[in-house]
Amino acid sequence: MKARVVAVVLGFVFGAVASTAAVAAPVGADLASHRASYAMSLNSTKLGGGVTGASGNMTYKFSDSCDGWTVENKTMLTFAYSEGAPVATTWDFVTWESKDGLHYRFRVRSTRDGVVSEEIDGVANLDGSGRGGVVKLTLPEPKTMRLPKGTIFPTDHTIHLLDAAQKGEHMVQRVLFDGTATDGAFDVNAIIGKANPANANISPAAANPAVNAELLSAPSWRMQMAFFPVGSAEPTPDYEVSLRYYLNGVADEVIQSFGNFSLKGTLEKLEPLPKPDC
Repeated sequence: MKARVVAVVLGFVFGAVASTAAVAAPVGADLASHRASYAMSLNSTKLGGGVTGASGNMTYKFSDSCDGWTVENKTMLTFAYSEGAPVATTWDFVTWESKDGLHYRFRVRSTRDGVVSEEIDGVANLDGSGRGGVVKLTLPEPKTMRLPKGTIFPTDHTIHLLDAAQKGEHMVQRVLFDGTATDGAFDVNAIIGKANPANANISPAAANPAVNAELLSAPSWRMQMAFFPVGSAEPTPDYEVSLRYYLNGVADEVIQSFGNFSLKGTLEKLEPLPKPDC
């Protein structure tokens, strides 16, 4: 499983405190700092798929850095297989994205049974809104890649999804670059379900005292996203993600599907963090 699989989901889980008066305002203007923790487990597996179990935890911190957004994520997963011993993995992901959506820095470090298996470090810059850009990697080795026209970064992608949901749109197609692998961007096709009203209390996590229920009181939509390598002619995606998105950017009930198996992320802790004094 590529590190990108976990990263993309976490890159979408942006928290924001939204009031009723702010609903009609641009979503990006209301993104707020928060910290969240998710319990990870095996959701399903196919016979002969190899994976027989998975468990762990992922922690996620999203911060307003005045001129941009900073994400710090750590995921720890242990996989059990039909053959061989269990494998313990860790994955650290740190990014910064400018609020104009044009500049992005990223660093990834993953381990397998305590041994570093991958490190990625680089920067990406777009030539302008809706235009292409350039990625420059320093790890695992120096490399320069072009980004296609229309590429956006993770926080900007979240804003696009929620803006489309507010407008009643049901499909969104975007080119996304997240920096979690060295093979470029993805075409992401998203299907947006019907809106759930504010204060619907549909999330089981809202009853957990460790979860700030106010952050789960906004309107929400179920979304299904499919990820294809840019230019791929394959009829099936590399992987899929389904989740419920709240208008404020918080997500719960995350399912990541990889064909032979799927993982579930259950929100266990959620808290707002102080706003910066910019």
